[in-house]
Amino acid sequence: MTHIRYHEAAESELLDGIGYLELRAKGLGRRFFTEVRRAEGIIAQFPESGEEIRPGIRKTMVRKFRHALIYAIESDDLLILAVAHQSRRPGYWIGRGGSGERQTATDS
Repeated sequence: MTHIRYHEAAESELLDGIGYLELRAKGLGRRFFTEVRRAEGIIAQFPESGEEIRPGIRKTMVRKFRHALIYAIESDDLLILAVAHQSRRPGYWIGRGGSGERQTATDS
């Protein structure tokens, strides 16, 4: 099983996004989380499937939402560096690395 770790700031972005979307429409935050988990499952199974946007950094889109998971492949693990809205602050996550990460296991 491939482990997915979240940088602490990326985890905050995920939780903030869920909360914001849930306030906009009941159930929307839950749908966003479901799509993030689906994207996690894809990259856990096919780590190199995401577009390489910088050396060693990949991006996969979150289906149905204007967000992407920005991640790095580290040995047998994936580190999510950002849960990034595609219309805001491009590249703000540059500089996030191995410190401040949280670990979760994927279901796939």
